[in-house]
Amino acid sequence: MANETLYDDELEMSSEDEYATPSLTDEGDDDSSTPMPADTAWPAHEDERPVEEPYHPDDATADTPPTLDPLDQLSMALTLRCGTLTMSLGELRRVAAGTVLEVSGITPGYATLCHGERVLAEGELVDVEGRLGLQITRMASPA
Repeated sequence: MANETLYDDELEMSSEDEYATPSLTDEGDDDSSTPMPADTAWPAHEDERPVEEPYHPDDATADTPPTLDPLDQLSMALTLRCGTLTMSLGELRRVAAGTVLEVSGITPGYATLCHGERVLAEGELVDVEGRLGLQITRMASPA
């Protein structure tokens, strides 16, 4: 049997078939011979079409406030770490005002921004109007 003959066969569908598609030649449903009313006809020329306003995405959101993700309001406790040191309990007992402790693990003037034990970023300690700040120099890669 050739492929062409497969498409020549007509399919018979019963009226009870729930997946049957309506025939395109049903009586009374053919609107092709009915002309459209004159007021709904397509314009003959491009000049007659109404001019549409160009879309400006900034205009669409100018009146509406930006929607915030509820998670953006969640407060998180972050810590700045400027290094580590290991001391015995005896050494810790001897710490007093004026004691200088040697810190290792980080360059002087730099700190690490952490949430719990997770490192989020690294940066340089800077002065912000007389207060200590952190200027981010490198973000940690996402987990």
